[in-house]
Amino acid sequence: MRDAVDFAALRAGRLARLQAEMSRLDLPACLFFNPANIRYATGTSVMAVYTANTFVRCALVPAAGEPILFEHTTSVHLSRRIVRDVRPMNAWAFGGGKAFDQARRWSREIRSALRTLGAPGDRLAVDRLDATGFLALQREGFTLLDSGEATCEARRIKTPEEIRLLRINGRIGEAMLAAFEAAIRPGVREIDLLALLTRTLIERGGEHLITRACVAGPNTNPFCLEAGERPVETGDLVLVDTDAIGYEGYLMDVSRTFLCGDRPTDAQKDAYRAAHDCVRGMIDLVRPGIAIEEFVRRAPQLPERYREQRYEQMYHEAGLEDEGPIVPYPDDDATPMPPGRIEEGMVLCLECYAGETGAPFAVKLEDQVLVTANGSELLCRYPYDRRLLD
Repeated sequence: MRDAVDFAALRAGRLARLQAEMSRLDLPACLFFNPANIRYATGTSVMAVYTANTFVRCALVPAAGEPILFEHTTSVHLSRRIVRDVRPMNAWAFGGGKAFDQARRWSREIRSALRTLGAPGDRLAVDRLDATGFLALQREGFTLLDSGEATCEARRIKTPEEIRLLRINGRIGEAMLAAFEAAIRPGVREIDLLALLTRTLIERGGEHLITRACVAGPNTNPFCLEAGERPVETGDLVLVDTDAIGYEGYLMDVSRTFLCGDRPTDAQKDAYRAAHDCVRGMIDLVRPGIAIEEFVRRAPQLPERYREQRYEQMYHEAGLEDEGPIVPYPDDDATPMPPGRIEEGMVLCLECYAGETGAPFAVKLEDQVLVTANGSELLCRYPYDRRLLD
């Protein structure tokens, strides 16, 4: 199935979408440090976790033409397999008292590169920077803009090649969850299950987990993303959120809750049913053209006893990472309701957490769906725990 992915078409399609949004927003050039944005624009990924916060590689993307990649010095040869113009990054990380001088040299290189790209001027859209880089670009005379709207809008609709990759990662997610469920037994520790989840991901061509969301028993309530050394006990609910960066960097984000043992309590079944009905109800509502506000208004709501600790959102979008906008519950006054409609080609992660305050357990379920012309397609088809539904 991986042989069916046309990587040249993947890279060209993503860049075209991004540049169309840049032109629409009158952004002459974008400067990306976020590894997902760099990958979207150039097709390259080097040490994604390390480079996320060290500012040692970046991509300069014009509204028309080919990007220039400023690459970590030991990785230039790798990225030149994909990108024509790759230059060593004049990075300032760990520069101590000399960091700003190094960043000034880099900022002047950015100015020169913009001339090469035919995008002169002082307006430059950026996704993230530390204070040193920000001040260096300001000293160079740039007016800095936010690239967020361009990248968010470009990435919302998936290209055909992205959809192929997301389906591949759905199969990886199924393998991860199958191995995870099979390993649940009394005495196995949360971190043992987390290690198995990671191993299964990497063995199948995935990259890394973005959280450690593998908890059991009382550690499920309130919601926790950090696996520890607690051993699973008979009767525990075991909660996992894959949060996996899979093959070619695409997110596989599915949650399941399993029972250790054969005899769930009525309270466990009640929480499971509440989360299940919310997620399935949202899946049934998904269709292209429905307004987000209408979707939220019509979606099933949690019973009152679970609302105090409900999850922070009803759904988010996904691609090369967790993507926005976040869609809140209709009575959430703290988070603005995004405008717009659900569209064909979006990927949504629909999720629900049911944990009564003070209870010794909770349930989280989440499904990742592709919006199709006829509704939705489950990207990971791993089943729910029937013992908690019957």
